[in-house]
Amino acid sequence: MRPICAFVFALVLTSVQAALLRYLGGGAVSLALALPIIVYLGLQAGNVDGAVGAAGVGYVIDLMAGGPKGLMTFLAVALFLVSRVAGAALSVQGMAGFAVLSGAGTALYGLAALAFTRAIAPVESAPAYSLVWRVLVEAVLTGALSPLVLIAMRRLEGLYVREEQGLLR
Repeated sequence: MRPICAFVFALVLTSVQAALLRYLGGGAVSLALALPIIVYLGLQAGNVDGAVGAAGVGYVIDLMAGGPKGLMTFLAVALFLVSRVAGAALSVQGMAGFAVLSGAGTALYGLAALAFTRAIAPVESAPAYSLVWRVLVEAVLTGALSPLVLIAMRRLEGLYVREEQGLLR
């Protein structure tokens, strides 16, 4: 159930994000609000559910990005694995830790996408290295808004997760 909810939430979130950025940002800035969903899956979901959910969210990003097909899906699963390792190695608790991890994950995701696209694109259409600053601004803005995504994911998860009877809290 978790991968399906992550896929649907990412679809809704990227659609709203695209509509808002068209009217508010005018293309000057970008956001990646679906990436905190992947970070959340890396911290909370199991291995199989999280990887399938991350691939689904990556597919949604792939559809919206318009770049080489499969690149964003690959990077989404890689971000899931990095989030999983960071969650095990670091104490990521609370909204501030989630925001920092989401911002760092967004920066790594964007820089990797830029590097891979630059490596496979023809020289005349390859993205310039000056886009690094745009990626960093996107990472900061996504990290700043990621606590809202965290709250929404916790609420969404509360709708379909049942408590087991007889367990002590």
